[in-house]
Amino acid sequence: MCKPLERPSGRKKAAAAATEKHGFSPTLVRATADYDAPSVVAWAFVTLCTASFYLGPLILASPLLVYFIHPSAAGAAFATAVFLACHPVRPNRKFCKWCQLFYRVFDFHHNFTPRVNDVARRGNRLSIVAMHPHSIIPLHGFIWSAICDQLLPDMYGFGCTTDQALNLPVLRHLLQYMDVRSTSKRVIMSGMQSDNKNLFILPGGVAEIFLSHRRARAGPNVQT
Repeated sequence: MCKPLERPSGRKKAAAAATEKHGFSPTLVRATADYDAPSVVAWAFVTLCTASFYLGPLILASPLLVYFIHPSAAGAAFATAVFLACHPVRPNRKFCKWCQLFYRVFDFHHNFTPRVNDVARRGNRLSIVAMHPHSIIPLHGFIWSAICDQLLPDMYGFGCTTDQALNLPVLRHLLQYMDVRSTSKRVIMSGMQSDNKNLFILPGGVAEIFLSHRRARAGPNVQT
């Protein structure tokens, strides 16, 4: 007759990590912004963030389009596109607070408590926060920057994305306001080792964008 396996007496069962002791609520909490804003402002901001993925290519293509309509203005359109694609952009944590406007549009809940930042700070170690799925337009990246800046300010680090996104006007501005950088190994190692910052990344990347479909769940066998 088979006997059930017994746990060795010298080993203790590890305590659950998702508890209030570790800064997590047993129930979901609705995210609330630190400020009040009209719904029209929230919708305008979310629309801008969403449209930024399309505005960049349109701005880069605008000189060619303008040339056929008004040739004399094509030079100005070209100079504007080059300036928006190349001029340096510095991180701005105020933008992360603006991302709290996403709370007004989406029914966003989390299980963080105010204590979670103290727990993360006492941990004294670097973390890689990997979020899945990537989806077609990764709006949850904006939401994470808002919730991390709001509840985990000491854990806020930098994000990574494809180099092409960092060359698209408007989109590159929003990404670099959140301190999003290139996904190259050199940049990641420098950010974590030299700057001593945590990393936030969506592992699926561009490959997952092309494998994603609207209103479809990611299957277990999808390779990205």
